Amino acid sequence: MKAFCVTPVTDDRKHLLEKTGVEITFIEKQEVTPEVLQGAEIIFGNLSPQLINTIDSIRWVQLDSAGADSYKGLRDDITLTNCSGAYGEAISEHMLGCVLAVEKNLYAYHDRQKERSWENLGSVPVMRNLKVLCVGMGDIGSSFAQKMHLLGCTVYGVRRSVHDVPDYIETMYTMDNMNDILSECDIVALSLPQTSETIGMFDYQRLSMMKKDAVIINVGRGSAIVSTDLVRIMKEGHLKAACLDVTEHEPLPKNNPLWTCPGVYITPHISGRFNAEVTYDKVLDIFSTNLEHYLNHEPLEHIVDKTIGY
Repeated sequence: MKAFCVTPVTDDRKHLLEKTGVEITFIEKQEVTPEVLQGAEIIFGNLSPQLINTIDSIRWVQLDSAGADSYKGLRDDITLTNCSGAYGEAISEHMLGCVLAVEKNLYAYHDRQKERSWENLGSVPVMRNLKVLCVGMGDIGSSFAQKMHLLGCTVYGVRRSVHDVPDYIETMYTMDNMNDILSECDIVALSLPQTSETIGMFDYQRLSMMKKDAVIINVGRGSAIVSTDLVRIMKEGHLKAACLDVTEHEPLPKNNPLWTCPGVYITPHISGRFNAEVTYDKVLDIFSTNLEHYLNHEPLEHIVDKTIGY
Protein backbone atom coordinates (compact mmCIF):
# COMPACT_ATOMS: atom_id res chain seq x y z
CA MET A 1 0.00 0.00 0.00
CA LYS A 2 1.45 3.34 -1.07
CA ALA A 3 0.78 6.70 0.51
CA PHE A 4 2.07 10.16 -0.37
CA CYS A 5 2.35 12.90 2.23
CA VAL A 6 2.66 16.52 1.07
CA THR A 7 2.01 17.96 4.53
CA PRO A 8 5.21 18.86 6.43
CA VAL A 9 5.93 16.15 9.00
CA THR A 10 8.61 16.22 11.70
CA ASP A 11 11.14 13.37 11.85
CA ASP A 12 9.65 11.88 15.01
CA ARG A 13 6.20 11.80 13.43
CA LYS A 14 7.60 10.29 10.25
CA HIS A 15 9.00 7.45 12.31
CA LEU A 16 5.63 6.75 13.93
CA LEU A 17 3.80 6.78 10.59
CA GLU A 18 6.36 4.50 8.97
CA LYS A 19 5.87 1.95 11.75
CA THR A 20 2.35 1.30 10.39
CA GLY A 21 3.91 -0.68 7.55
CA VAL A 22 2.50 1.62 4.89
CA GLU A 23 4.98 2.70 2.22
CA ILE A 24 4.85 6.47 2.79
CA THR A 25 6.64 8.95 0.55
CA PHE A 26 7.17 12.36 2.13
CA ILE A 27 7.40 14.87 -0.68
CA GLU A 28 7.18 18.60 -1.31
CA LYS A 29 3.93 19.65 -2.99
CA GLN A 30 5.75 21.33 -5.87
CA GLU A 31 7.56 18.06 -6.65
CA VAL A 32 4.36 16.08 -7.20
CA THR A 33 3.53 15.00 -10.74
CA PRO A 34 1.05 12.45 -12.14
CA GLU A 35 4.01 10.14 -12.82
CA VAL A 36 5.20 10.36 -9.21
CA LEU A 37 1.74 9.48 -7.85
CA GLN A 38 1.23 6.33 -9.93
CA GLY A 39 0.13 3.48 -7.67
CA ALA A 40 -0.72 5.74 -4.72
CA GLU A 41 -3.74 4.75 -2.66
CA ILE A 42 -3.60 7.41 0.08
CA ILE A 43 -2.86 11.14 -0.06
CA PHE A 44 -2.20 13.21 3.06
CA GLY A 45 -2.33 16.91 2.26
CA ASN A 46 -4.03 19.30 -0.11
CA LEU A 47 -3.16 18.42 -3.66
CA SER A 48 -5.16 19.70 -6.61
CA PRO A 49 -8.40 17.71 -6.96
CA GLN A 50 -7.89 17.78 -10.73
CA LEU A 51 -4.55 16.04 -10.29
CA ILE A 52 -5.95 13.53 -7.80
CA ASN A 53 -8.76 12.59 -10.18
CA THR A 54 -6.24 11.48 -12.81
CA ILE A 55 -4.75 8.79 -10.54
CA ASP A 56 -7.03 5.75 -10.67
CA SER A 57 -5.42 4.03 -7.69
CA ILE A 58 -6.23 6.75 -5.12
CA ARG A 59 -8.97 5.72 -2.69
CA TRP A 60 -8.58 8.11 0.27
CA VAL A 61 -7.53 11.75 0.60
CA GLN A 62 -6.90 13.20 4.06
CA LEU A 63 -6.79 16.98 3.85
CA ASP A 64 -4.71 18.93 6.35
CA SER A 65 -7.31 21.73 6.33
CA ALA A 66 -10.84 22.03 7.68
CA GLY A 67 -12.08 23.68 4.50
CA ALA A 68 -12.88 21.28 1.67
CA ASP A 69 -15.13 23.29 -0.64
CA SER A 70 -12.70 23.09 -3.58
CA TYR A 71 -12.91 19.27 -3.52
CA LYS A 72 -16.58 18.93 -4.49
CA GLY A 73 -15.55 17.53 -7.87
CA LEU A 74 -13.45 14.70 -6.42
CA ARG A 75 -14.24 11.26 -7.88
CA ASP A 76 -17.06 9.31 -6.25
CA ASP A 77 -14.80 6.36 -5.46
CA ILE A 78 -12.45 8.50 -3.33
CA THR A 79 -13.18 9.02 0.37
CA LEU A 80 -12.40 12.57 1.48
CA THR A 81 -11.65 13.48 5.10
CA ASN A 82 -10.67 16.83 6.57
CA CYS A 83 -9.17 18.17 9.79
CA SER A 84 -12.28 19.71 11.26
CA GLY A 85 -11.65 20.17 14.97
CA ALA A 86 -7.95 20.97 14.63
CA TYR A 87 -8.25 24.72 14.11
CA GLY A 88 -10.94 25.98 16.50
CA GLU A 89 -8.65 26.70 19.44
CA ALA A 90 -6.10 28.79 17.54
CA ILE A 91 -8.52 30.63 15.25
CA SER A 92 -10.97 31.51 18.02
CA GLU A 93 -8.11 33.04 20.03
CA HIS A 94 -7.20 35.13 16.99
CA MET A 95 -10.84 36.28 16.81
CA LEU A 96 -10.83 37.16 20.50
CA GLY A 97 -7.69 39.21 19.92
CA CYS A 98 -9.48 41.13 17.16
CA VAL A 99 -12.44 41.87 19.44
CA LEU A 100 -10.26 43.20 22.24
CA ALA A 101 -8.05 45.23 19.90
CA VAL A 102 -11.09 46.98 18.41
CA GLU A 103 -13.34 47.35 21.44
CA LYS A 104 -10.52 48.52 23.75
CA ASN A 105 -9.25 50.94 21.06
CA LEU A 106 -5.83 49.23 20.88
CA TYR A 107 -5.66 49.67 17.10
CA ALA A 108 -6.55 53.33 17.47
CA TYR A 109 -3.98 53.92 20.21
CA HIS A 110 -1.33 52.24 18.07
CA ASP A 111 -2.13 54.73 15.32
CA ARG A 112 -1.81 57.60 17.83
CA GLN A 113 1.56 56.24 18.94
CA LYS A 114 2.91 56.76 15.43
CA GLU A 115 1.98 60.43 15.83
CA ARG A 116 3.40 60.55 19.41
CA SER A 117 -0.05 61.62 20.53
CA TRP A 118 -0.90 61.29 24.25
CA GLU A 119 -4.68 61.37 23.89
CA ASN A 120 -7.52 59.71 25.77
CA LEU A 121 -9.94 58.30 23.20
CA GLY A 122 -12.76 58.00 25.70
CA SER A 123 -15.06 55.26 26.90
CA VAL A 124 -14.85 51.60 25.93
CA PRO A 125 -17.32 48.77 26.54
CA VAL A 126 -16.86 45.83 28.87
CA MET A 127 -17.37 42.41 27.36
CA ARG A 128 -20.42 41.49 29.45
CA ASN A 129 -22.40 44.27 27.77
CA LEU A 130 -21.75 43.03 24.23
CA LYS A 131 -24.01 40.90 22.06
CA VAL A 132 -22.19 38.51 19.73
CA LEU A 133 -23.56 36.71 16.68
CA CYS A 134 -21.58 33.66 15.53
CA VAL A 135 -22.50 32.93 11.92
CA GLY A 136 -21.31 29.36 11.49
CA MET A 137 -21.29 27.03 14.48
CA GLY A 138 -18.73 24.43 13.54
CA ASP A 139 -15.56 23.87 15.54
CA ILE A 140 -14.29 27.43 15.01
CA GLY A 141 -17.56 29.24 15.62
CA SER A 142 -18.37 27.12 18.66
CA SER A 143 -14.91 27.68 20.17
CA PHE A 144 -15.26 31.44 19.73
CA ALA A 145 -18.81 31.42 21.11
CA GLN A 146 -17.65 29.63 24.26
CA LYS A 147 -14.84 32.13 24.83
CA MET A 148 -17.16 35.11 24.42
CA HIS A 149 -19.71 33.50 26.73
CA LEU A 150 -17.05 33.04 29.41
CA LEU A 151 -16.28 36.75 29.15
CA GLY A 152 -19.92 37.50 29.92
CA CYS A 153 -21.17 38.32 26.41
CA THR A 154 -24.65 37.36 25.27
CA VAL A 155 -23.96 34.99 22.40
CA TYR A 156 -26.25 34.00 19.54
CA GLY A 157 -25.53 31.37 16.91
CA VAL A 158 -26.43 30.75 13.27
CA ARG A 159 -26.34 27.36 11.60
CA ARG A 160 -28.28 25.39 9.01
CA SER A 161 -30.69 23.87 11.52
CA VAL A 162 -31.72 24.51 15.11
CA HIS A 163 -31.10 21.47 17.29
CA ASP A 164 -29.24 20.62 20.49
CA VAL A 165 -28.53 24.25 21.36
CA PRO A 166 -25.50 24.42 23.71
CA ASP A 167 -25.86 26.26 27.03
CA TYR A 168 -23.46 29.03 25.98
CA ILE A 169 -25.82 30.10 23.17
CA GLU A 170 -28.72 32.37 24.11
CA THR A 171 -30.70 31.61 20.94
CA MET A 172 -29.86 29.66 17.79
CA TYR A 173 -30.94 31.05 14.43
CA THR A 174 -30.85 29.69 10.90
CA MET A 175 -29.61 31.34 7.72
CA ASP A 176 -33.24 32.19 6.95
CA ASN A 177 -34.00 34.18 10.10
CA MET A 178 -30.64 35.51 11.30
CA ASN A 179 -31.66 39.02 10.16
CA ASP A 180 -34.04 39.03 13.15
CA ILE A 181 -31.07 39.42 15.53
CA LEU A 182 -28.43 40.95 13.23
CA SER A 183 -29.26 44.58 13.99
CA GLU A 184 -28.88 44.02 17.76
CA CYS A 185 -25.38 42.54 17.77
CA ASP A 186 -22.14 44.40 18.50
CA ILE A 187 -19.93 41.65 17.07
CA VAL A 188 -20.74 39.53 14.01
CA ALA A 189 -18.24 36.70 13.55
CA LEU A 190 -18.19 34.64 10.34
CA SER A 191 -16.62 31.18 10.22
CA LEU A 192 -18.47 29.78 7.23
CA PRO A 193 -17.47 27.26 4.57
CA GLN A 194 -17.87 28.32 0.96
CA THR A 195 -21.16 27.09 -0.46
CA SER A 196 -23.71 28.47 -2.90
CA GLU A 197 -25.62 29.66 0.16
CA THR A 198 -22.74 31.57 1.76
CA ILE A 199 -21.16 33.27 -1.27
CA GLY A 200 -22.01 36.97 -1.09
CA MET A 201 -24.07 36.45 2.07
CA PHE A 202 -22.92 39.78 3.50
CA ASP A 203 -23.63 42.21 0.69
CA TYR A 204 -24.41 45.91 1.05
CA GLN A 205 -28.00 45.24 2.11
CA ARG A 206 -27.08 42.87 4.92
CA LEU A 207 -24.09 44.93 6.04
CA SER A 208 -26.43 47.93 6.25
CA MET A 209 -28.71 45.91 8.54
CA MET A 210 -25.95 45.49 11.10
CA LYS A 211 -25.97 47.65 14.22
CA LYS A 212 -24.33 51.06 13.89
CA ASP A 213 -20.68 50.82 15.03
CA ALA A 214 -20.76 47.01 15.07
CA VAL A 215 -17.70 44.94 14.23
CA ILE A 216 -17.56 42.20 11.60
CA ILE A 217 -14.92 39.46 11.75
CA ASN A 218 -14.30 36.93 8.98
CA VAL A 219 -12.10 33.87 9.39
CA GLY A 220 -14.05 31.43 7.19
CA ARG A 221 -14.10 32.16 3.47
CA GLY A 222 -13.53 35.58 1.96
CA SER A 223 -16.40 35.04 -0.47
CA ALA A 224 -18.94 35.45 2.36
CA ILE A 225 -18.46 39.23 2.23
CA VAL A 226 -18.77 41.28 -0.96
CA SER A 227 -15.58 43.32 -0.60
CA THR A 228 -16.72 46.27 -2.71
CA ASP A 229 -19.84 46.56 -0.56
CA LEU A 230 -17.73 46.34 2.61
CA VAL A 231 -15.50 49.17 1.43
CA ARG A 232 -18.59 51.27 0.71
CA ILE A 233 -20.18 50.60 4.11
CA MET A 234 -16.91 51.33 5.93
CA LYS A 235 -16.41 54.62 4.10
CA GLU A 236 -19.96 55.58 5.05
CA GLY A 237 -18.97 55.06 8.70
CA HIS A 238 -21.70 52.57 9.48
CA LEU A 239 -19.43 49.91 11.05
CA LYS A 240 -16.71 50.44 13.62
CA ALA A 241 -14.34 47.83 12.18
CA ALA A 242 -13.90 44.86 9.90
CA CYS A 243 -11.26 42.30 10.88
CA LEU A 244 -10.48 40.09 7.91
CA ASP A 245 -8.23 37.05 7.98
CA VAL A 246 -9.72 35.98 4.64
CA THR A 247 -10.60 37.99 1.54
CA GLU A 248 -12.38 37.38 -1.76
CA HIS A 249 -9.06 37.26 -3.60
CA GLU A 250 -5.94 35.80 -1.96
CA PRO A 251 -3.29 37.06 -1.86
CA LEU A 252 -5.13 40.37 -1.72
CA PRO A 253 -3.91 42.49 -4.67
CA LYS A 254 -1.81 45.48 -3.60
CA ASN A 255 -4.19 47.87 -5.35
CA ASN A 256 -7.29 46.51 -3.57
CA PRO A 257 -9.05 49.34 -1.66
CA LEU A 258 -9.43 47.15 1.43
CA TRP A 259 -5.75 47.77 2.24
CA THR A 260 -6.31 51.48 2.86
CA CYS A 261 -9.96 51.48 3.89
CA PRO A 262 -10.45 53.10 7.34
CA GLY A 263 -11.42 50.60 10.02
CA VAL A 264 -10.42 47.52 8.04
CA TYR A 265 -7.76 45.31 9.68
CA ILE A 266 -6.26 42.58 7.51
CA THR A 267 -4.20 39.52 8.33
CA PRO A 268 -3.02 37.23 5.50
CA HIS A 269 -5.07 34.09 6.26
CA ILE A 270 -2.82 33.14 9.18
CA SER A 271 -5.25 32.61 12.05
CA GLY A 272 -5.15 28.88 11.38
CA ARG A 273 -2.52 27.09 9.31
CA PHE A 274 0.25 25.57 11.45
CA ASN A 275 1.29 28.78 13.18
CA ALA A 276 0.18 27.30 16.50
CA GLU A 277 2.04 24.10 17.37
CA VAL A 278 -1.08 22.64 18.96
CA THR A 279 -2.86 22.90 15.59
CA TYR A 280 -0.07 21.01 13.86
CA ASP A 281 -0.22 18.28 16.50
CA LYS A 282 -4.00 17.94 16.11
CA VAL A 283 -3.73 17.66 12.32
CA LEU A 284 -1.16 14.87 12.54
CA ASP A 285 -3.17 13.12 15.24
CA ILE A 286 -6.23 13.10 12.99
CA PHE A 287 -4.25 11.59 10.12
CA SER A 288 -2.60 9.00 12.36
CA THR A 289 -5.94 7.94 13.83
CA ASN A 290 -7.61 7.74 10.43
CA LEU A 291 -4.69 5.80 8.98
CA GLU A 292 -5.11 3.22 11.73
CA HIS A 293 -8.85 3.04 10.96
CA TYR A 294 -8.15 2.66 7.24
CA LEU A 295 -5.69 -0.17 7.76
CA ASN A 296 -8.17 -1.96 10.03
CA HIS A 297 -11.05 -1.45 7.55
CA GLU A 298 -12.87 0.70 10.11
CA PRO A 299 -14.99 3.80 9.39
CA LEU A 300 -12.94 6.96 8.99
CA GLU A 301 -13.51 10.08 11.06
CA HIS A 302 -14.11 13.61 9.68
CA ILE A 303 -15.59 12.40 6.39
CA VAL A 304 -16.53 15.27 4.07
CA ASP A 305 -19.84 15.30 2.22
CA LYS A 306 -18.52 16.20 -1.23
CA THR A 307 -21.92 17.43 -2.38
CA ILE A 308 -21.77 20.38 0.04
CA GLY A 309 -18.03 20.68 0.68
CA TYR A 310 -17.82 20.04 4.44
